[in-house]
Amino acid sequence: MAYTIVSLVFIAVSLAYAILIIRIRFGFKKIAQQPQHNGANLAGSVVVPFHNEEDTIQSTLESILSQQTNADFEVIAIDDHSTDGSHSVVSAMLAANPRLRLIEANDCGKKNALSEAIAAARFNAIITADADCSYPQGWLDAMVATFSHEKCALLAAPVVLSPVSGWFQKFQFVDFASLVGSGIGAAGCRRPIMCNGANLMFDRLEYNKLTDPLNLRIASGDDVFLLHKMKAAGAKISFTAQPETIATTRPAPSMGAFLRQRTRWGGKATGYTDTDSLVVAAVVAAESVLLCVGIAALPLLWKPALALYLTKLFADTLLLAAVCKRFGNRRILWWMPVYEIVVAVYTVCVAVAAMAGIGKKKWK
Repeated sequence: MAYTIVSLVFIAVSLAYAILIIRIRFGFKKIAQQPQHNGANLAGSVVVPFHNEEDTIQSTLESILSQQTNADFEVIAIDDHSTDGSHSVVSAMLAANPRLRLIEANDCGKKNALSEAIAAARFNAIITADADCSYPQGWLDAMVATFSHEKCALLAAPVVLSPVSGWFQKFQFVDFASLVGSGIGAAGCRRPIMCNGANLMFDRLEYNKLTDPLNLRIASGDDVFLLHKMKAAGAKISFTAQPETIATTRPAPSMGAFLRQRTRWGGKATGYTDTDSLVVAAVVAAESVLLCVGIAALPLLWKPALALYLTKLFADTLLLAAVCKRFGNRRILWWMPVYEIVVAVYTVCVAVAAMAGIGKKKWK
């Protein structure tokens, strides 16, 4: 009797997970098939917070400042109390780049830096970027044109890991692509749940209507909390997956850095109040926990564990095939059988860390 009940639980979670991921996959395809928009001329402020980014800040700013566009824009680099040479690197760029502004944050933390830069911006169209990303030529025009065409309060665009080599970086690519694809896919189902502040555009007038739009009490998740607040306020949220809007960033350099990053991201989940996000988090967590339990209880639970694993593998591969077709690296899908087991284990670990409060206090 106990075995039957456990098996039914495994089956129920498997079906719930498969339905969720397949629905997200259709939502992703819907966003990916949207036409490219051109021709808008909207003034905007690009905000780039940085903290100890000496190795990447110059290339990031150059990729933004070199955008060939007729739009009037400024770039605000705001220093969140860097202790390396980041400030000097940006200072040296000011003379040759009249669009660039450098300001120092008064309070500590990325969210405070963002809040101060947004308040100091010349324009109401705000675009947030990360100091360790690169933005392709045509990115700014594509973002502005889509934002204007959609007449939305918030526009989210993809971030992809590049370049990748070796098993660890390939694993990160698959993991990161699954998050990006899920965020886009959920939005395609009109249920936006997450986005990436490294490639985000929003209306400051709508932002100013919100109470604590970035949720300052939690260090991470400025992007997701802003999306949730705008969603709750009934503001229009749009996503794009056009190639011109795709930003790139490098994988984490080590296993320790990767786990710290994921734990930091997981720490924001305790602050979620959005129903769609909570449902997705619950289904994913239940699936990961049961897969770990099934592996730990082999050979007793090998049948329900195998069914759960194969269902997850099928659904995730279906989604990631569409995501990787858009973002490249389809050969990485060969890693899926191993990825499914590894990601289930670390998802459980991150969930435990989040419940313990690890990763909530420091953004980097």
